Amino acid sequence: MKQRILAGVAAAAAAASLISTPASSEVPLTINAGIAHWYFDGDRRLEDTDTPWLGLEYAFTDNWAAEILYAEDDSRYSDGTRTDVATWQLGMLYYGGSYIGETMRVRPYLAFGMGEIDIDAGAFDTVETTANAGAGMRWMLTPRFGARLEARMLHSLDENENDFLFSAGLNYYFGDVSAPVVAAAEPAAPVDSDGDGVTDDRDKCPGTAPGTRVDADGCPLPVAQVASIKLKVNFDFDSTVVKEHYFADIGELATFLKRFDDLQVDVEGHTDSVGPENYNQQLSQRRAQAVIDLLVNQHGIAANRLEAVGYGEARPVASNDTDAGRAENRRVMATLEVEYKE
Repeated sequence: MKQRILAGVAAAAAAASLISTPASSEVPLTINAGIAHWYFDGDRRLEDTDTPWLGLEYAFTDNWAAEILYAEDDSRYSDGTRTDVATWQLGMLYYGGSYIGETMRVRPYLAFGMGEIDIDAGAFDTVETTANAGAGMRWMLTPRFGARLEARMLHSLDENENDFLFSAGLNYYFGDVSAPVVAAAEPAAPVDSDGDGVTDDRDKCPGTAPGTRVDADGCPLPVAQVASIKLKVNFDFDSTVVKEHYFADIGELATFLKRFDDLQVDVEGHTDSVGPENYNQQLSQRRAQAVIDLLVNQHGIAANRLEAVGYGEARPVASNDTDAGRAENRRVMATLEVEYKE
């Protein structure tokens, strides 16, 4: 029986070494090995002895794992007769909360399960079924390599005897130790709560009254004789063609620019969020330029007074999650205000 058990454990260890290859590095296996000391029940008349041990552990979760453990070495009866003592135990490990320090992670655990103990003195050979229970502590010195101490009692269900196995060992984890990837939350589309034309993320004076004239920061302009005009031209999807029904609005802007001939104008182009960001930035630039071309070619406004500024999809005024919102974001804007004296 011992040969079969030992061969099985050896095969498990060989499998664990194969699992460490990169193709299957996420299998949560730990191989454990070390030295233990037997404290036998007094009725056995066996000398306490040291023994090597080997274990293979499979983690189901961060708290629960299954383990098979094997130990075998010589001992002697009180009359000097040499005997071989071997045991295999199969059971569960429960890991409690852990302390994470600067250099290692300390994890206490409980162990329990069933197995067998084989005492072979040649002419005398007994195989007893055992129940085991114990506790231990594991120190993870690195994400893969660690050490552990454990005390475990083996209770013979056949002979009603209690043996104790105190062990120390090292362990190596073959599973995935990479940090979990945290998905970045998508930013919410900017909104304009007070309706002043400046989105809340840029509005330094929120809550302005309806109809209040504001500057680029959303703050009310000083009360003065002010002339103002606001141009808004919307576009079809992926288009730079200015629709005919906007020609009159563009003509009004041209008249305003001729009246105040020292004004410099930024014509802002925008898109929705459909498509690559780089393409949308170029598309918004072309849309702004299309409006400027009409001002220059149809109305005679000097080109050096006008500058096309493409913002791509970076400054939506409505949600890009709906068709209506995306239509609002496909736009060219020009807002002018000037204080003047008659």
